Amino acid sequence: MPDLIAASPNCFLGYEPFVAYRHFPALGIRHVEVPAAPNGTSAFAPELMGPDALESFQERLRGFGVEPVTVGAYCDLLRSAHVDALRRRIDFAQALGARNVVSDATRQLEVDADQWRRIVNTLRYLGDYAADRGVRIALETHGGITRNGQLCAKLLDAVDHDAVGINYDTGNIYYYNEGFDPAEDVKLIASRVVQVHLKDTRGGKGEWLFCGLGEGRVDFPAILKTLRAVGFDGPWSLEIEGERGEDLSRAQNAQRIAGSLDYLRSIGFDFAAPAGAEVAAGLQPSETS
Repeated sequence: MPDLIAASPNCFLGYEPFVAYRHFPALGIRHVEVPAAPNGTSAFAPELMGPDALESFQERLRGFGVEPVTVGAYCDLLRSAHVDALRRRIDFAQALGARNVVSDATRQLEVDADQWRRIVNTLRYLGDYAADRGVRIALETHGGITRNGQLCAKLLDAVDHDAVGINYDTGNIYYYNEGFDPAEDVKLIASRVVQVHLKDTRGGKGEWLFCGLGEGRVDFPAILKTLRAVGFDGPWSLEIEGERGEDLSRAQNAQRIAGSLDYLRSIGFDFAAPAGAEVAAGLQPSETS
């Protein structure tokens, strides 16, 4: 069965998501993430979408030839307003037909015993809410108490809910931790991974150097082997956020994505390449810069 390859609009960081959605199909990517974090900076807010606006949004995505697979929420579950917001984003995912909602637990590096109980109980409740709607919550390996596989395993052991898993971000393991190798770290949580952010980096902790896939430190063949061994079937979502200070054109971003997809095929990912004409159309400077 082919691998389910998706992509985040962050692959065109600095551009509105519709720029990414316009270019992804020509590169062979038809499954996408929809950013909807409740922090006032995301492109899409379910609170502002009535039925007509939702239908218009879905029609526009269909017009580009892309299908939502993930809603990005990134909520802090120690904030009651964010718990309410995450419920709305679970509803949003259900309406879009997306399978995952990616969130944080909290960005706090440490929590006390009371905060820990609140987060665990909240995730059990939200897990029930998501399961009833055919959606999974995917806690990201971000800053905070899910910043690596070891911490993720501790939290998921406490929550113990089938609808709550992990979005394993391969580059974030280097960005948020010292002395961790994602190829080893992922083994601690592999059976609970429900989505992967495919991200490479040339840097270490706190260094925003997210290069094209295969150009940095991440051992993707080892990660692929580990996750395939436990039956992980995707989505594998590209999130190539670029390097601090660069200013790429749309065509340059598209070329980096195309090179990353070629790399994934070279190490054993199984998904169809776009037709040559599609690639050419997707990389024309007149269309993409």
